[in-house]
Order: sequence, then C-alpha cells, then structure tokens
Amino acid sequence: MHILRLKGGFEEVGRAVGAATGSDIPKLYERLVAYLLEHTTVGSARRMIEIASRYALSAQEQFPPAIAYLRGLADGAGAPFHEIALIAFSEEIASEFLPAPEKCSTLVVRTPRGWLIGHNEDYEPHYYGKMLALDVTFDGCPRLACLTYPGQLPAVGPSLNANGVAIANNSLWPEAQPGLSQVVRQFQASLAPDLDAAVGILAGQPNALTTHYTVADGTLDDAVSLEVSNRATSEAEVVLRQISGRAFCHTNHALHLPLRKPDPALEHASHSYRRYAKLKGIAPDALPGTPDEMMALLSRNEGVLHRTAAQNPTSVTLATVVIRPGTGEFWIRDADPDAAEKEFYVLLKPSSLN
Repeated sequence: MHILRLKGGFEEVGRAVGAATGSDIPKLYERLVAYLLEHTTVGSARRMIEIASRYALSAQEQFPPAIAYLRGLADGAGAPFHEIALIAFSEEIASEFLPAPEKCSTLVVRTPRGWLIGHNEDYEPHYYGKMLALDVTFDGCPRLACLTYPGQLPAVGPSLNANGVAIANNSLWPEAQPGLSQVVRQFQASLAPDLDAAVGILAGQPNALTTHYTVADGTLDDAVSLEVSNRATSEAEVVLRQISGRAFCHTNHALHLPLRKPDPALEHASHSYRRYAKLKGIAPDALPGTPDEMMALLSRNEGVLHRTAAQNPTSVTLATVVIRPGTGEFWIRDADPDAAEKEFYVLLKPSSLN
C-alpha cells in the first residue's frame, strides 16, 4: 500500500500521485484490459477506450476538478490520458457488460462514541497490494483521508473528510445506463461540507450505476443508507433511509430499490447474500464497539466477509477500513501479508478544517 500526504491544486496533487505510482500503471493497465476481456462482454480494448472517453466528457461537465486530477495523474505517471481514463472508469465499463464481479461489505454499529463504520474493500485481484492511502488537502477543500488505487480518482473507496463526512460504497449489480460517472460523484461528495450536501451529490441524476452508499456525519452524529439508480432500472431513482437501531449492514444486492427487473445478484452474486446473512446474524452482544474490535472482526480471513484469491478468484478482500466520524478516525489495514506499508491511520481533528 502506498501512503501519500499531499496538499495543492487538483492537477498538482494528481501529478504527484502519478509520479509516486507511475511504475504500477503500465502493468495494471494491461492486467485490467485482460481482466475485462475475460470476465465481461465488452469485446475489445478499443471499445473500452471509447466508453472511458464518454465518461471523461461527462465528468468534465459534472465536476471539472476530477478531470484536472486525472490529467495531472497521466502527466506525473508519463502515461497516455486514455489509459488513465480507462482505469479510472473501469467500474462503469464493467457494469455496462454483465457479469461484473462482486465487491464490498459494510457494517455500521451504534456505539457510545457515535457511529462506527467497518468496510471490507473487495475488488478485482489485479489490485491486490496496489492500493493507495491518501491524506490530502486540495486547495479550498477540507482535508480528506481516503482509499483509492493507482490510476483512479481519490475516494473511490471509503473516505472521511475534516468536516466529519464519511462515505462507504457498495456496488450493486444492475447493468449501467447512460449517465454520469459514479466514481466522479463519490469523489465530489467526499469533499462535501455536510451530510445533506454529500447525499445531494450522490443522488443526482442521471445516474449511470445502481449503487449503495453509507453516508455519515460525525458533527451531527447522523448516518443514512442511500441506494441510487435511474428510471431505466428502477421505479425509484433514490431510496434514502435513516440508519437507526444498534446496527446496519449492506453487501452487493439491492435491499430497498424497486428494480424493474430481477436483481442480477440473484443469479450471479449468491455470495452477497451469504455475506449479508453473516453480518445480519451477528448477535447484539457480539457487535464490535471499538475501532480495534471492528478491525479484528472484518480483517480476519474466514472466506465469507474476508476473501482471498484462492477463495474467490474474481473478487478478493484488498483491505479493511474502519471509520469513526465523530472522533475523526480513519484506519486502513492492507490485506496483502507482504505489504511494505500495511497500516494507515489518521486523525482528522476539527482544527484541520480550512
């Protein structure tokens, strides 16, 4: 896991990240193209580049700083922009051509010190050991701690900013539709001043991907579950629910969206239901109450919540992330036993606000 602490403009920071991770990008690009050709029906690398270019154009309209960051990333890495765009928008590419692989799990627990969020970051095996932990302050924005990957935008994984806004994402299975990029929305929302602003960004339409977010606000001690889709896929574009009670969990199938067709998870992602059942079945007195307990629960390999490539060849647990928004704590544990930098911890105090 690379760990970078940076400040500056979007393009400037992107350039620094590209310079630090550029050696990973050529091989990652090759492996990603090969993986998408093998596991989706996209057909060709040329088609992938065309789709990535389309999402880049919409991102320029939606949130120009995202494209400034990606252009800096390409420059710093010495890579063609179309290769960076293909990596950055690979989630959308994969979701346009089912079947896409299963992804993450999230557990939220109410504790005496506020909401505690645990998240297993599951992704394609070619990202194993290639993650990027960022502690970054973009000009004019709150300090941000997040998980991402070489060639990707910041905060494609869980994030926490100095305003106390935390976001975790769980990919859902319905096929992507024309619309704006989910990864750009999540990056923009990761910099939001409060929960309402973050939810407004994530719920905006047209939405390409059907996705679930857990969004929490440490200042307000509030947390919500947000499932978003589009009118071609679901009768409701957004289902927003307050998280209450002792615990909440989500994996990779829709819980509340009124989908127009059966959820593809029923056919392709039975493992999502096993993970959900395991999280849902944790007894109240066994729920983790501290960051240490949450990390211990989710980072322990047992083949269901935490998976290796041997246990699931298309989607592995790359890292466990624990967030306590109320205290500003953000912690990543790399699942790669050979990782040179295995732990990343940051405390975002209120004094760090811009």
